[in-house]
Amino acid sequence: MARPKDWQPLRESDPVPGDPEGVRGQVKHMKKIAEYLRTQAAALTAMADADNLKGQYAEKLAEDARGLGRKLDEAEDRYREVKNHLSGWAEDLEGFQKRADKALDDAKEAQRIIDAHENKPDSEKKGKDGEKDGKGDKGSDAEDPALKNAKEDLENARGRLNSAAGDYDERAGHYAGKIRDSIDDDMKDSWWNDLKAAIGDADWLDTLADIASWGATIIGIAAMFFPAIGIVALILTGIVAAIHIAQAATGNGSWFDVVMDLGALKMARNGVKAAKAIKALQNSSRKTASGVANDAAKAGGQRTRQNTIDNARKNSRKGGGRSGGDRAKARARGIRAQQRASNEGKKAGKEVRDAEMPQINVREKADALGDAQLGRQMKDIKKWRDQYPDNTKLADNAREAERHKDALRGSWMVGTGLDAADKSGDSVSDDEYSRMKDRMTRPVASRW
Repeated sequence: MARPKDWQPLRESDPVPGDPEGVRGQVKHMKKIAEYLRTQAAALTAMADADNLKGQYAEKLAEDARGLGRKLDEAEDRYREVKNHLSGWAEDLEGFQKRADKALDDAKEAQRIIDAHENKPDSEKKGKDGEKDGKGDKGSDAEDPALKNAKEDLENARGRLNSAAGDYDERAGHYAGKIRDSIDDDMKDSWWNDLKAAIGDADWLDTLADIASWGATIIGIAAMFFPAIGIVALILTGIVAAIHIAQAATGNGSWFDVVMDLGALKMARNGVKAAKAIKALQNSSRKTASGVANDAAKAGGQRTRQNTIDNARKNSRKGGGRSGGDRAKARARGIRAQQRASNEGKKAGKEVRDAEMPQINVREKADALGDAQLGRQMKDIKKWRDQYPDNTKLADNAREAERHKDALRGSWMVGTGLDAADKSGDSVSDDEYSRMKDRMTRPVASRW
């Protein structure tokens, strides 16, 4: 049965939490395990005592069977004793909760009467004749019988709740000690058993995983507008995955959570890789377009000055009645003409490299999932492709960038879908989602 959530006017929260039926369910499960262990121990003992085993392996097999049978006996003792302790705790817990719930109901009724009296007009709080005595108004708060009884009932309920909470704490400690004594036997736990117990007791891991998961969700959305923080979401997703792997491997968590985390991690990684690839392609397109602009401007300048260059070459040769000084001047004119053409090419290339990134409109930003930087990079790549349509490198870069953009969009949609499904699974399935995940809980094999 669901526990009350509002514990006013007595406490801020439930002072006797727990699920007696859930504990009883564990008791039934442990009882079945104990019976199974007892059966298997008996079977192993019978195998070890059998006299029909022949050959060199028989003695070793019998020895190992007896050893394993003893361990199963010890394990069965643990389960049986712990089962009994838990059964006792379930009964006590149910009693404490009934006492606490009754105190809460009485306190709420008393508080209702107190609140109703305090909300009355002053004229209704006086006695019928409004007479006074030495102690004050007959109808004052201190003399109103119903109000006085309500306040007494409230204090009584508070005392009963405190008593139930105190007994709860005392018996919880009692049964915890009993369980510790039951498992403190000759059967030694391995380091793996100790690790499983430590992770199972570390409630802070669940808290950290929840905080990191919501942080990754929020930062992942913000990264659409501030791409630089996308790596933070990736790191947080990695932390969540590491916690869930540790919990699942030790039987304290579901492998389904691990699968979901790894899927989200892969999607986030694919998105980061795609974004980096688009940035690299944009730089490559700028470099290629710069080279094309350089060559085109240089060629155009050289065509403009071709007569000067041709005449310089002609006049720089010997003959034609020209002096050495004239030939040197002709050579200098040719060199200057070629230098000017080269400078024009370099200037055109530099203008491409240093050009401002193009601005994008709302539609282009939405097409880039809200990432303005990604949208400008894509538009820049297409700009140089359109400006130099004959260049195959620029055309290839534009096609490759589109492919990476589609991969980025798909990764974001899948990752967001997985995250939304995980966080809303219980609310849309009446907690069946969590029960399904619990069925996928299995620890990595341990040993004694």
